[in-house]
Amino acid sequence: MAYTTITVRQDVAKRLRSSRGVRESYSDVLNRLLDNQPAKTVEEWMESIAPLEGRDLFTKEGRERLKKDQLTPRRSHARGMRDAPS
Repeated sequence: MAYTTITVRQDVAKRLRSSRGVRESYSDVLNRLLDNQPAKTVEEWMESIAPLEGRDLFTKEGRERLKKDQLTPRRSHARGMRDAPS
């Protein structure tokens, strides 16, 4: 396996060190932190929770409805009232 040396500030190294689990390397910590990034879109989030399907969170149909709603959001009554001319 190939390795690359990186340089980080001491405060960052301290934070990485405190984030390490038992028997976890710095590479493991960085992988875990990088893989745990928040979703940028509803679709990304929906894909990330797909493994939870069937556990009473979202059905496949529910996820499809949310994807459709993201493309063509419904107007809420409150928003319609706020945007209505006076």
